[in-house]
Amino acid sequence: MAVKALIIRDRQVLMNRYVHPAGHEMFELPGGGQEHGEDQPAALIRECREETGAQVEVHQVACLFEFMTARSIRDDSAIAPFHQVNVAYWCGLAEGEEPGEGTDPDRRQAGTAWLPLESLGDYDVQPPALARWLESDPSDRPLSLGVSRG
Repeated sequence: MAVKALIIRDRQVLMNRYVHPAGHEMFELPGGGQEHGEDQPAALIRECREETGAQVEVHQVACLFEFMTARSIRDDSAIAPFHQVNVAYWCGLAEGEEPGEGTDPDRRQAGTAWLPLESLGDYDVQPPALARWLESDPSDRPLSLGVSRG
C-alpha cells in the first residue's frame, strides 16, 4: 500500500521527475509507503517532505491505482513480483511552501516538475491512466484507474 499526493496549481500537476540511466525521463506523483503505526495522511506528509522538500496539507481521496510488475518502471531492472495499491489524495502546499530538493529523495529521482494538465500525454507519466484521468472531465472520473502491468 502506498499513498500519493495530487497537487494541482495553475493548471499544472506536481510530479517527481526520474531519469533512466539511458536519459529517458519519467514522472510519478510524490508519495510512497506507510511505516508501521503511521496513518495515511502522516505517511503522505512525510513522503512529500522527503521527495519534494515541501510541507503538504492532505485533503480527500482522489483515486486509486495499482501496479503489478516483475521489472522496475524506473530503470527496467528485474525485481521480485511486485503488487502495489496506491491511494492518491488531493493535497495542497502549506502556506509559503514550494517544492524543491527533498530531504531523502527516491533512488534515481532528479527533482520535481510542474507538468501542464493540457499536455500530460507528451510526458511519460506513470501510470499512463493517471494522465488520461487528469485530462478528463472531472464530473466523469472513476475512483479506480485500474491496474498497470509492467
